[in-house]
Amino acid sequence: MKSAPLTVTDIAREAGVSRATVSYVLNDRRDVRVSEDTRGRILETARRLGYVGSPAARALRSGRGDVVLLLLPDWDISAQLELLLEEIGRLVAEYGLVCLRYEGEHWQGALHKLLSRISSACVVTFDPLHRDDRQALDSAGIPDISAQLLDHPGLPHTTALGQDTIVSAQIDHLLAQGYTRLAYLAVDEPRGRPFTEARVKAFHEICAQRQVDGVVSATVPSSAEAISDTIRDWTKRSDEPLGIAAWNDLVGLAITSAAADLDIAIPRQLGVIGGDNTRVAAFARPPISTVKFNLPAEARCIAARIAEVVGREAQHDSSNDDPTVEVVPRLSTALQATHGNDFDERETG
Repeated sequence: MKSAPLTVTDIAREAGVSRATVSYVLNDRRDVRVSEDTRGRILETARRLGYVGSPAARALRSGRGDVVLLLLPDWDISAQLELLLEEIGRLVAEYGLVCLRYEGEHWQGALHKLLSRISSACVVTFDPLHRDDRQALDSAGIPDISAQLLDHPGLPHTTALGQDTIVSAQIDHLLAQGYTRLAYLAVDEPRGRPFTEARVKAFHEICAQRQVDGVVSATVPSSAEAISDTIRDWTKRSDEPLGIAAWNDLVGLAITSAAADLDIAIPRQLGVIGGDNTRVAAFARPPISTVKFNLPAEARCIAARIAEVVGREAQHDSSNDDPTVEVVPRLSTALQATHGNDFDERETG
């Protein structure tokens, strides 16, 4: 026979206190005086007995739930985005809240169904909401945090880490190394297209601002042959060393591999900088320059905004954080080191 669920009465009996005292402690009522010894004994008793409170009941008492909904569109969740979401969840847990990640396109336009089932403290949106979903949030009185990663017409990104920031770091590094002919290469990933398109667009706009002429870009099928054909064509048409900004480190590795097969010298004829600062880039031969993202700082900013809207005190100060993006220079772009026949194949940074 299935046992009856534990109640506040069971904990009160086991801990030797009143039901009201147990209720104060389990609901973290700090306006009622309960000694720390008693508070600790009640919490330990609840853990030992395996007590799980009712989220719905807590929400009814407090006016809002303990769940922070992370609402993600139908994106390809890259390793970097995964790290960002995990860090947000870790930080939010310090406020006594729980992050629930909801992904895909099935919730879009039907957010009211989700909100009717989950008592939410707030939601975090990573892309603009449909009109119906915005109305559902407003009707429910649930605050939302915009952590928009992409730019939309009239709606610029609301995070420190913009796609243009990443591309700008790549371009400026290549130019500083002496590359005057630039290109951008990405592979086509249907669920990653919003990010690919944003970075390609930023590449051309920033190159125009830097007055870099003759730039090219391509988004090719995810195949070694397509990448090799593109590299062969670009280098044949360039009389000067070509600097390529790659979508990520994996694409950077594919470019260096294609260059090796085509006998194209890196970095003398072709320079490559990736993104994400993964081990792939560090272990490649030659090691690939990359862009490092300060994801912990981004997560701290988002978590602080969550704390503000739910009435909690922020635990972390992000005012002294390192830059949002930082280039990690390696041999794949060390054009200056190849001058004078003193090329050194060891990693430079």
